[in-house]
Amino acid sequence: MGNDSVVVLLSTYNGADYLESQLNSILSQTHSNTSILVRDDGSSDRTLRILNRYETQYDCVRLMPQEDNKGPKLSFGRLLQEGLSGSKANYFMFADQDDIWLPDKIEKSLAKMKQLEKAHEQRPLLIHTDLKVVNEQQRELNPSFWNYQKLDPAKDSFPRLLMQNVITGCTVMINRRLAELSLPVHADAIMHDWWIGLAASAFGGIGYVPEPTILYRQHGKNSVGAKRFGMAYIRNKLLEPVYLEKNIRQARAFEEQYSERLPEEKRALLKKFIELENSSFVRGRFSLVKNGFYKIGIARNIGLFLNWKSRRP
Repeated sequence: MGNDSVVVLLSTYNGADYLESQLNSILSQTHSNTSILVRDDGSSDRTLRILNRYETQYDCVRLMPQEDNKGPKLSFGRLLQEGLSGSKANYFMFADQDDIWLPDKIEKSLAKMKQLEKAHEQRPLLIHTDLKVVNEQQRELNPSFWNYQKLDPAKDSFPRLLMQNVITGCTVMINRRLAELSLPVHADAIMHDWWIGLAASAFGGIGYVPEPTILYRQHGKNSVGAKRFGMAYIRNKLLEPVYLEKNIRQARAFEEQYSERLPEEKRALLKKFIELENSSFVRGRFSLVKNGFYKIGIARNIGLFLNWKSRRP
């Protein structure tokens, strides 16, 4: 594989209803220097039969030997580990079984990656994109996932990412430096994309393509889906208690894994975020403002400031 070689990492679990259309969309990409590494996480439907057929038919498709069920984040971590050890590819992308990639997804992501590499030579880098939200029959629900959820991809600083993830894993491309740095994906990571995004923000750079490169299919079996940002969502954000246990657990795992390598400013921010766990009402909210531990949008931040509790009752 050459300098522009890309390995697509696909984790599957009982995805037979959607898998073939996704595999076909990846195989039809305009960027040809691509291989697909698949790990099945213990499917009991027709998924493995489909994967075996594609592996036999296409030299660029490889199915990992069966292992135990790990769940999405650790399955993708295992795929990344295998992708690094089993290839000399410079770029890795994550794929969910139920989406459909637009034909130039890899091409556009790689072009943005090359642009970022010129400004940040030899650094760990991540590229992500917008998504088009569709239903099970591929009918458009919203042309922009970022607009659908009122997300701003530019809000990707380290303190903001500690609080809220703006990176959707199935749109991500990372370079080899970030792939090596990100492993292992910790068991206390909330999701693999969030963990890898934190690593990119802490040690390298993040860029984005401001257009959809994927049909983000919504159905009853999504591991992580798209919730529309509307009045019901806002009402819930203004009324629901906000607990940060998962965020703080992830931050503590990140500190454990990277503390000695972190720049001093990032290390200090990480400690301040972890300290929120034991903060008083006033001190905690002062820390949110002082350190920039914000969510995206007025409604989310009002809900955070009004309803955040350091501990569950």
